[in-house]
Amino acid sequence: MSSQLATILMAVIIFGTFLYFARPLLMPLLCALIVALTIGPLTGYAVKNGFPGWVPALIIVTILAGALYLAIVLLSDPVSDLVGRSAEIGAEIKEKFRFMERPLAALKELYATFSGSSGLAVDVSKPTDMIGSVLGTLAPAMLQFVLFFATLFFFVLGRAAMRQYIVNLFDTRDGRLRALKIYNDTERSLNGYLLTVTTINVCVGLVCALVTWMLGFPAPLLWGAMAFVLNYIPYVGPGMMHLTLFVIGLLTFDTLWPALIAPALFMSFTFIEGHFLVPTIIGRQLLLHPLAVFLSLAFWSWLWGPIGALLATPILIMVMVAADHLYPRNKQVLPE
Repeated sequence: MSSQLATILMAVIIFGTFLYFARPLLMPLLCALIVALTIGPLTGYAVKNGFPGWVPALIIVTILAGALYLAIVLLSDPVSDLVGRSAEIGAEIKEKFRFMERPLAALKELYATFSGSSGLAVDVSKPTDMIGSVLGTLAPAMLQFVLFFATLFFFVLGRAAMRQYIVNLFDTRDGRLRALKIYNDTERSLNGYLLTVTTINVCVGLVCALVTWMLGFPAPLLWGAMAFVLNYIPYVGPGMMHLTLFVIGLLTFDTLWPALIAPALFMSFTFIEGHFLVPTIIGRQLLLHPLAVFLSLAFWSWLWGPIGALLATPILIMVMVAADHLYPRNKQVLPE
């Protein structure tokens, strides 16, 4: 028994190490797979109605690439403006939070006492190669985007062949039927969840952009786009957006209370969206246990960073669908 546990533990460690070091390759591939499974029923419907497989594949890639290009064009000016004013914004934030200097100094002194060091030594003698660092960041990102779109195109193009290949991996009729059910239910669950959540997140982004525009915030489109993306991350995403709106409110207004208006309005809307809209529209069958969602979010965020946080819920849905078919169980309501 102990040898089996040791073998399983070693396999998990090796697999986790592989996931970590192969993340530049696995992240775009997994993103493309999730998107392809999400739109799988739609592409299947198009093929059944006489369209060749490359037509929905080309349409999906074109729409996503066009949306990405439009987002870059619309957000480049406000982002560059904020980056250009970063020194001014930093000084203003420091001035607004001057009352925190004494507690932070006490915490720093306490940390220095326990760690035995007075601070971090920073070598500022060497100038930063900004162009090299930017190119070093953009080049891998561009390669991952190319890999994502190419993989998505071939996933959508070969949906039927991939489905047939997965089913034919099993020899018995029961195994093939179970694989087919897992594949179909995974497509159906991801389609129902992600398309609905995307529609809701578009509304969340529009509401955030409208609220920030009415309150006179700079770059309302940027905050709307940020709200749209962060709302894919359960629990953490809306919290980050509340904090961001509060900080931008402090920079916009001179006093504290007006700065709380935007976070309060956004918090009210996300509370209604998370507790009433999503459960009502999606249905109880697709709602996951909050602890499972949180643990998945924590694990994939730790392993793959922000992209892992975005992929945490879709990966959990895929795992839960497969587990429900591989290990069916009778659901009984326990007494209180």
